[in-house]
Amino acid sequence: MKKYDPTWWASLPPERVGKETENLVEAVFKEWHKEQHFAWHRLPDTKASRGMVKAQPADFLWRSDRVSGFLEVKALKHPYRLPTARLTQFPILKKWTMAGSKDIVLVHHYMQGLWTACFVQELDFGVPSWDLRDFPSCQTAERALMGTGMFL
Repeated sequence: MKKYDPTWWASLPPERVGKETENLVEAVFKEWHKEQHFAWHRLPDTKASRGMVKAQPADFLWRSDRVSGFLEVKALKHPYRLPTARLTQFPILKKWTMAGSKDIVLVHHYMQGLWTACFVQELDFGVPSWDLRDFPSCQTAERALMGTGMFL
């Protein structure tokens, strides 16, 4: 079994899938951080801190040129649906977006080997799940993020 192939992903418990997905994004940010016009910060994880840290708006805070925002990373088995229950930070992210932040949800459809990035402003309240088929999917986190026009 090869690391990152569908069989490998399927063998992992859900919490490890999420952590591996976040690690892939962190590796991209570490590479981009070498450039002078990009900075990022990994926000503390509430679950990992056993509740000692208050819930954060997202997984990462990023800044590129004159733009900044939060990035929430999700790993999903489903090829295109993001259940609203999986994005508990949505109300606070929506508030930040309304205040001018460029907040992004990056979804790793790990069984398909695809990544989908969408702006929080493009997601509506009051639905049981979001259909991400209208958003472009890419084979890497880096390409999905670059496709937003916010990075490099």
